[in-house]
Amino acid sequence: MYQCRTLTRNEIADTYNRYMKNDFPKDELKPLARIFYSLDNSQYICYGIFDEDKLCGYAYFAVLNEDKKYYLLDYFATVDGMRGKGIGSAFLEMLYCQMTDAEMVICEAETPDGTAGEEFEMRTRRIDFYHRNRYIDTGVNATAFGVDFVLLELDLGKKHDMYEVREYYLKLYRSFLPEKMFKEHIKVN
Repeated sequence: MYQCRTLTRNEIADTYNRYMKNDFPKDELKPLARIFYSLDNSQYICYGIFDEDKLCGYAYFAVLNEDKKYYLLDYFATVDGMRGKGIGSAFLEMLYCQMTDAEMVICEAETPDGTAGEEFEMRTRRIDFYHRNRYIDTGVNATAFGVDFVLLELDLGKKHDMYEVREYYLKLYRSFLPEKMFKEHIKVN
């Protein structure tokens, strides 16, 4: 039976070094110090899914605390050797139960546009995975650090229009990036 819980600082560092460095391209991985800074300022939360004491997956969220809470799924992965077993879907379902205070949860998925072959198939499968797990298209596209994304929103029963998705996506990034970096690297259609 799987359990979902927030990760301790030591677990965050261990996950970063053991898994995230392999699961994400170096240019997409923010420094661990920035993750801790955001965590210390209540702008970030990190979850893990465990089978007893064995980490099976992790999800890191940027958090915007206004009158309501807005989340951006920053990193999500099932650890190597555990993929293809339904753990990712189970984990997302458990996360929904943890995020009862959420007004909006946004997910970036790399757009398959302009790709072919294996890359196209992988990106399409990833989007399909999120669709199967209650994420819906927002009609908003973004570019973050040179990577083109479609923005998906977790269906919490509250429909947000494209303007709201754009607004809170930009606010989330602006909340944890220095202004110069934000202006250089974050674009929304």
